[in-house]
Amino acid sequence: MCKIGIYLVCDYPNSEKFLDAVTVCEKYGMDFLEIGFPFSDPVADGPVIEKAALDVLKRENSNDFLQSLEKARNIFSKKLYVMTYSNVIFGYGTEKFAKKTEFINGIIIADLPFIESERFARIFDKYETNTIRFVTPETDFSDIDEIKQSSKDFIYFVSTRGITGGKFSMDTETLKKIEYTKKGFDYDVILGFGIKNSNDIKTACLYSDGVVIGMKAVEALEQNNFEQFIGSLKQ
Repeated sequence: MCKIGIYLVCDYPNSEKFLDAVTVCEKYGMDFLEIGFPFSDPVADGPVIEKAALDVLKRENSNDFLQSLEKARNIFSKKLYVMTYSNVIFGYGTEKFAKKTEFINGIIIADLPFIESERFARIFDKYETNTIRFVTPETDFSDIDEIKQSSKDFIYFVSTRGITGGKFSMDTETLKKIEYTKKGFDYDVILGFGIKNSNDIKTACLYSDGVVIGMKAVEALEQNNFEQFIGSLKQ
């Protein structure tokens, strides 16, 4: 069965509504959560998520996010991942951050090239936290082989280059790369970027093991129709 993951900005629009959203995701059987730690220069995020992150940063810091993350872990029974940027981890202290988040399943570092990922993986591995690797339509086949060999959890396949919230599309070359990534790989290949509704999910799941939905989930929280949105995704 194709998996559906939801991206939430930690403590957006506030800590109470964030945890309410986590509860909704548990209620509707979402397969995993990707919790974004707000960052002041989110180069991979589109304007909707960037605005949400900057709004939260006006009143909270990393220690607040870590407290809410632990509460989210107590609510959500399936896999929980943190998405952040390398400067957030460096600023907090890589070992300290890994220890503080040892109850999560994986860390997604949005600006981390594969060639530099091992320095983080060595530390997070000590706390049994998997470092999630990315593949894009531009990734060389030889690099995909290395990424597959080093991955202990899902591979995050970025369907299009750019920022979150763009149009979802898959050309022939992208489909070839997805097929190659899946071949002989023991874990899931999850598609992200641009997936907004149940139709996109159905299309993506013809080729992948699951999807991540971010921008539309954040918008739904803004518009106070998050539960309705989540309920629509499996229709």
